[in-house]
Amino acid sequence: LAVAPLERAAQAQAAGIAATATLVEIDIAVVGGGVGKAGDILFAPLRKALAGYATLSFVQRLTVAPALMGTDAGLVGAAAAALRGRESTPTANAAT
Repeated sequence: LAVAPLERAAQAQAAGIAATATLVEIDIAVVGGGVGKAGDILFAPLRKALAGYATLSFVQRLTVAPALMGTDAGLVGAAAAALRGRESTPTANAAT
């Protein structure tokens, strides 16, 4: 298995996660889909690279974890967002 491409991918993900965490002050970054199923072959270098990018104190405590729903995480999240949006529309509220 070629490790170098996975390490480069981990570096790129770490940079993006650290930048996002800095802007929105998140406590956990959840990686879903097929990437989330990569396991330690991706998460070990990702966490190591993140330590180099996460320089602010609140970002240094950031946790990176695979999505518990695996490849369905995005679909479940989109469905939940759609349902929440539907419940908050004026027409939906008038019908109840």
